[in-house]
Amino acid sequence: MAMHNSDELGDVASVLFEQISSLTTTPDRFNIAIANDEDKSLNLWITDQEGHRISQQFTAKTSSSPVVAELFQGWQKQDDYTMIDITGENLHKWIQYMGSELGMPFKKGSVKDHRFVSGVHFSHGFIGVTTHKKPGSETISLLERFSKVFQQTYVRFLDLQKAEAQAREAQIEAALEKVRSRTLAMLRSDELADASIVIFEQLINLGISPNRLFIGIINKENKSIEAWATNEDGTKIGSHFTLDTGRNDSVKKMYEGWEQKLPSVTIDMEGTELQNYFHYLANEMKIPFKEGLTQKRRVQTIAYFGQGLIGMASPDEQPASTTELLERFAAVFNLTYTRFNDLKIAEAHALKAEQDLVEIKEARMNAENALANLQATQKQLVQSEKMASLGELTAGIAHEIQNPLNFVNNFSEVSNELIQEIKEELENGNMDDVKEIINDIIQNLEKINHHGKRAEGIVKGMLQHSRKSEGKKEPTDINALCDEYLRLSYHGLRAKDKSFNASFETDFDETIEKIKIAPQDIGRVILNLINNAFYAVSEKKKLLGDSYQPLVSIKTRKLNDKIEILVSDNGGGIPDAIKEKIFQPFFTTKPTGSGTGLGLSLAYDIVKAHGGELKVDTKEAQDFPAEASAQAGSTFIIQLPA
Repeated sequence: MAMHNSDELGDVASVLFEQISSLTTTPDRFNIAIANDEDKSLNLWITDQEGHRISQQFTAKTSSSPVVAELFQGWQKQDDYTMIDITGENLHKWIQYMGSELGMPFKKGSVKDHRFVSGVHFSHGFIGVTTHKKPGSETISLLERFSKVFQQTYVRFLDLQKAEAQAREAQIEAALEKVRSRTLAMLRSDELADASIVIFEQLINLGISPNRLFIGIINKENKSIEAWATNEDGTKIGSHFTLDTGRNDSVKKMYEGWEQKLPSVTIDMEGTELQNYFHYLANEMKIPFKEGLTQKRRVQTIAYFGQGLIGMASPDEQPASTTELLERFAAVFNLTYTRFNDLKIAEAHALKAEQDLVEIKEARMNAENALANLQATQKQLVQSEKMASLGELTAGIAHEIQNPLNFVNNFSEVSNELIQEIKEELENGNMDDVKEIINDIIQNLEKINHHGKRAEGIVKGMLQHSRKSEGKKEPTDINALCDEYLRLSYHGLRAKDKSFNASFETDFDETIEKIKIAPQDIGRVILNLINNAFYAVSEKKKLLGDSYQPLVSIKTRKLNDKIEILVSDNGGGIPDAIKEKIFQPFFTTKPTGSGTGLGLSLAYDIVKAHGGELKVDTKEAQDFPAEASAQAGSTFIIQLPA
């Protein structure tokens, strides 16, 4: 009894038949039964009536036959043996059960009036014989001896079964690992078909014999199945197609199993259903069939994973082990599909990132162009603001320059008259008078030179104001700078509008020494604040008339390490709603065309660039007539490092 695998139990039964026959009466059959206590059944290996092995294993349940139940109960009681004499109607039913239900072959005319089924028990079942006559004690004794030997044989059988299961499990795990490895090696989503081939190869290597293997990815939205199928021998991908569940009932069953979250289903197709299925695949899907449409039966065994299915087609129903195998491969393929999905998402993200990069580059180029245009426009606006302030200065400069020019003209005329007097005195020989007149001319020339330089300084200041500042700082008398721009602003406004009139005051801290600033830049700030102050009082004057006395003042003071310049007016003040906006570029309260909205913004930036601060303290006059004497108005404060 040198068994090498569990299938050889049938051979063992045949050997025992021969040994019994040689030692005692030849039995009709020899039986080996393994009892299954869980489902109350017997797994049977039985010889035919000539002692030859029957390759098929039979399973007989106690609920299906009283003979099986009695044999099972005898084993349960642990009696030495059980012997059943079957005759009459019971014999007829037994033969019908064995032949029709179990499918056991019987030789024609071999059934007699009695049939004795005898079994000698061992730990896991019994061995025995079927005879036409009651077996003698010699036969029972032989069976008892054989059962002890068979006990050892069965232990070996169990060991082999366990080893086979372990080997099979190792083989399956190795196959699954190959699928996992191929899955993890996927770099592109279009490698799904290649990964599917590995699954098909491993399933075939594990011993399944399909007509066709297939993998389907289910689209829940349109109830379709995108499928990859092998050729008819299952060796390579033969077709890639999309199944419509609305076009065929069998395909619909595949989808419904997934929808119901079943682990697996078996779809057994015959007759009309099979013909409709073949028609759909062959005619509509154009999938070739090696045997054409002559097959009478086709069984689809399908296992599901998260987003699809793995299936096999065969002419017969598959054992539970094959279904279980498909379920395990489906679970692993779920990883494959997840990887496939991740790659699709990654590829989509990569494509989107590439498109975004192109858009970003284009947007960046547009932004750079827009920035360049904006900077050019800003320069133009800043220059416009500077020229606007220069325009406001022009009248004041003209007024300021007129005085030294008048002095130059007057002293020139006087000097010319004195020269005529010198000529006359020379003719008369009065040298003392000539010398005295020459001294007067020298004094006049000095005064002409003084007033000429004064005019030159005014012109230079105007040119500096109109040019781009280099930001070069130099020691500057801040009081003189404030006084100069106050007077230029006032006379400029007077020259432009003869009806304008306002008082102005100065309060300069004479202890302030020169500070290092860019004079043309800070001068532009002071001018802007003074112009705004005169504008505010002028607008209020238009509303209140003679009852209102407009006043603008400029004050300087030293506070520790800071110098403050305060430009105040008693105008209408600034509403709280817009107070936070006045330093924003392009914000203006003046009518359209009267201002660029850049004056205070530029002033703020200039002061900040000097390390200082520009802030405002204001009180709005809500009702001018009633508040004409109230302390309404604004004070702009420039703070600069000393």
